[in-house]
Amino acid sequence: MRQVPLQRRQHPIFSPIALLSTLLLAGGLTIALFLTGGRAFNPGDLSTMNFSGAEVGGVMSHADIADNCNQCHAPMQGVDAARCEQCHESVAQQRAAGEGTHGRLPNVERCADCHSEHQGADFDMMQAALDAFDHTTTTFSLAQHARDYDNLPLACDDCHISTHDFSPNPTACDDCHRAADADFMTTHITDFGADCLACHDGHDTMAQMTAVEHAEFFVLAGKHAEAACVGCHTGTDFTGASQECEACHAEPAAHAGLFGTACADCHTPDGWETAVLDGTNFDHARDTRFNLIGHVVNHDGQDFTCRTCHTSTEDFAFSETQCTDCHAVYQADFIIPHAAEMGKNCLNCHDGTGEITNFDHALVWPLEGQHTVIECAACHIDQSFAGTPRECVACHEEPLIHAGLFGTECAACHTAVAWSPAQLTQHTFPLTHGGEGEIDCATCHTNTYTTYTCYNCHEHDPVDIAREHLEEGIGADRLDACVECHPTGEEDRD
Repeated sequence: MRQVPLQRRQHPIFSPIALLSTLLLAGGLTIALFLTGGRAFNPGDLSTMNFSGAEVGGVMSHADIADNCNQCHAPMQGVDAARCEQCHESVAQQRAAGEGTHGRLPNVERCADCHSEHQGADFDMMQAALDAFDHTTTTFSLAQHARDYDNLPLACDDCHISTHDFSPNPTACDDCHRAADADFMTTHITDFGADCLACHDGHDTMAQMTAVEHAEFFVLAGKHAEAACVGCHTGTDFTGASQECEACHAEPAAHAGLFGTACADCHTPDGWETAVLDGTNFDHARDTRFNLIGHVVNHDGQDFTCRTCHTSTEDFAFSETQCTDCHAVYQADFIIPHAAEMGKNCLNCHDGTGEITNFDHALVWPLEGQHTVIECAACHIDQSFAGTPRECVACHEEPLIHAGLFGTECAACHTAVAWSPAQLTQHTFPLTHGGEGEIDCATCHTNTYTTYTCYNCHEHDPVDIAREHLEEGIGADRLDACVECHPTGEEDRD
């Protein structure tokens, strides 16, 4: 048997395609390095600036370690805080002790977040860090400290010892604020000490004074916890602030002096609106069916309070005898007979608005039509309810146009729905005379209802009428009495 010689396979690394790809890659990298000036592996020059004037870690600036990337960078990790602290030992000490700028800030291990590099030899790393710094991370906001009392921008070293040591200057607060208000600062420091940051956070709130501590003087609950200090402490004496509601809250007009100063009976610190009674929203007119509109002040002009009518503001107990006790002092002639006639259960009829409720007026006189909307006092004069006349003339004056013609039986023509138009039921002459519906009274009765004329509609000549009627034996003295001969308005006598 003939044997076929085995062919040796070429290693893929040394294949023509692999060699060509390697050459192209190397050429591309060479061109890239040439075009970028070598910055593909060196992103930029390091800063030559020195802020302390002394060596740190054996060098004067980062530029001195430009050839030793491992001094700051960990392989495949970027800037490593532990490597930075090998030179910046003071930072390591601050972090270990939890003191100083680097000991108090969050995420301080990410050095490059604040201190960027490779921005050029003249790059000011410190100023760049200050410009990008979020001061709220220090628990002290610059919201009220961006400018001084002269409206000039505040610089870091106005409050800090220096831009190298960012510890707060212990006298900076007093120096600045005393120049603006010496009397206040003297009193304030005497009362509370000079450690301003123990209480203040720059937001004009007492952030560092806990609610428990403030509760020793006044509990900060609900909306009070959101109030600015100056909302209650308006003067220089913080220890003398009033704890009464009316010291800060003006009495609403809706109160009108009704409820006294025991605000907590109805209101809570969670919000002024809406008032609550026994844990529920309270409206006196709705919830008690008695409106306070007529009980704002008493007969002496003194403001009503809850206790005027209620024996206690704890359970708001109420007895109708308190109505008679008050009203009898000023209206004895009315209240005594009224209570005897109607009883002392006042709320059975009265709702505080002056209207009568739950009283069947039809038992004594039906209230119909326009009578349902008039005030009680319109018929019950001088608060005399018993014996009120039921005749119309007791309240309604006779119109001049009546001139005593129609008597006092008003219902013969008028109804309670409305005084006008009237309906005259005893009128013998047909009111539909003329064939165009009922005619108006004034068509025939031009001055009073005692006389009438037919000439407004019938265009008769008086001379012709007199001659024609004389021929019928009707004299001139009877010419105005048309209805005597024409009771239905027809020409021929019926």
